[in-house]
Amino acid sequence: MRPPKVTIVGAAGGVGSSLAHLLITAPDAYEIALVGRDTRSVTCLLMDSESLAPLGRPPAVGHGDTGDFHDSDVIVITASVPLTAWAPRADSMSANAEVVHPYFREITKISADWGGHVIVVTNPIDVFSGWLRRHAHFGNSRILGYSWNDSLRLRVAVARALGEDPADITAWVIGEHGDAFVPLFDHVLLKGGQVRVSARQRESILAELRDFYTRWGALGRARTTVWTTASGVARMIHDLTHGRSADWTASVALNGEYGLSDVNIGVPVTMDARGVLRVVQWDLDEAERTALHQAASLVRQRVDGLGAL
Repeated sequence: MRPPKVTIVGAAGGVGSSLAHLLITAPDAYEIALVGRDTRSVTCLLMDSESLAPLGRPPAVGHGDTGDFHDSDVIVITASVPLTAWAPRADSMSANAEVVHPYFREITKISADWGGHVIVVTNPIDVFSGWLRRHAHFGNSRILGYSWNDSLRLRVAVARALGEDPADITAWVIGEHGDAFVPLFDHVLLKGGQVRVSARQRESILAELRDFYTRWGALGRARTTVWTTASGVARMIHDLTHGRSADWTASVALNGEYGLSDVNIGVPVTMDARGVLRVVQWDLDEAERTALHQAASLVRQRVDGLGAL
């Protein structure tokens, strides 16, 4: 039985190369195809990976192209324009649309019975996962945008406010992977049990979340959150390829859930034994529901503006 095949588009970038390294050194074996516009950088990665062979299992990694899409179990889209200044994710939409367009066009050629998944990491992920979903021929649940970092940051902020260990906190952010995020404070768990977050603590937590990219940008480095993103995507790939019931959020197509349709937006998801994603529906208060619908409207408008692939 062959190992799961993962094709990484944008493999020479920070997230793509970090993800490749995590998969190469993971306990479970993967076949990895690296796709990048800078072929020399990809070649450098392959030369680097060859030296890992004496440490254990030889890495099954090689140069890839769009032809690898058709027999991949997971396609990861991380390609993007270089960061030149810190700005909202949506500001890079036009330039990044040009970058992902040729790869999306090839993905739309994959047959309707394809059983793999596409993970969109290129920002804005809700817009791009929705753009691809409108044109792909396989199941809507097979396209998801990676937005789990928002929930991870919320967990850290909640733990700091409560004086607890972040590993003991479970908390969720839904909505847009951007400024229109929606934290679900009524669903915060501490060691598996529900915990109350006071109004003052909520204000502190929200301020920390909204200030994250301000503090990041103030450092003046044109670098995205490479380690968090690559680690989260690697975990997502493992769950998708090994049938594990996941506890993450992702930007997926909604079909009536939360009163929304024809839009990809971040929501809690789980997975059945066949590897098919399912949206988990929770009760939202009026403010949360309004914020989620506003985020969905914004995403839908941006997808409409991109037009056809």
